[in-house]
Amino acid sequence: MFRCCKIILVIFGICLIWPLVVSAEIEIPISPLSVPITLKSGDRSGFDEFGEENRAEKIKEEAKISKTKAVLLSLIIPGAGHYYVGHKERGQIFMGAEVVSWFGFFAFRTYGSWKEDDYKKYAIQHAGITPSGHDDNFYRNLLFYDSREQYNTSGRIINPGSPYYPDDPQYDWFWESSAQRSTYRTIRNDSEVAYRKATFMLGMALLNRIIAGIDAFRIAQKESQRIKESDFLSRNNIDLNIKANPFGANRDFGITLTHRF
Repeated sequence: MFRCCKIILVIFGICLIWPLVVSAEIEIPISPLSVPITLKSGDRSGFDEFGEENRAEKIKEEAKISKTKAVLLSLIIPGAGHYYVGHKERGQIFMGAEVVSWFGFFAFRTYGSWKEDDYKKYAIQHAGITPSGHDDNFYRNLLFYDSREQYNTSGRIINPGSPYYPDDPQYDWFWESSAQRSTYRTIRNDSEVAYRKATFMLGMALLNRIIAGIDAFRIAQKESQRIKESDFLSRNNIDLNIKANPFGANRDFGITLTHRF
């Protein structure tokens, strides 16, 4: 009986002094390493840099994501727009594709140039053409005709609009065998195929920019919407928690909204 009365008196005493404790100021002595700090009941000032006000300012700054800037950065350097909106891993994929495209372009261009030098040198050695002064149509005619005379007769019958080569050493050639002309055709085809592949890689680089711009715009739009929603929840002191467990015996799904006072 005495013990129960003692417990009742303690509870009654706590109830009497609690309002005084809640409303009282808490004075912290001045430290040589810090400034005075005064906290009052219900006062949220004095929080560190991650307090509610600073977090709201941070959200406000993040909400200024520009979709136009994200697209322009992606068109200049694919992946830069993704870095701007904070999706670095996705940006690295587009940057990698950009590097591969340009590497392939220069590699195929270089190989095509090497093969172009090879078929021109081969024509000088085996068809007897002069080293310079010829356009691409002249080298193309070497693929189909053994000599200038054959071209001027048979070639102009097939294609009357083709130019006539005069009796001049500058336009003279003669293949000693069809095997030599076939070898020349193979080397020239290798050059043309390499140039076409270089053009294809250039197109891939352009396509990569377009896709990166579209994807960066979509992500920037999504991030802006997400930040706006987070800003709304933060300004209204609302916490959103989603719990989902679609697997197992105890499957459940729940959404919890908590308002902070």
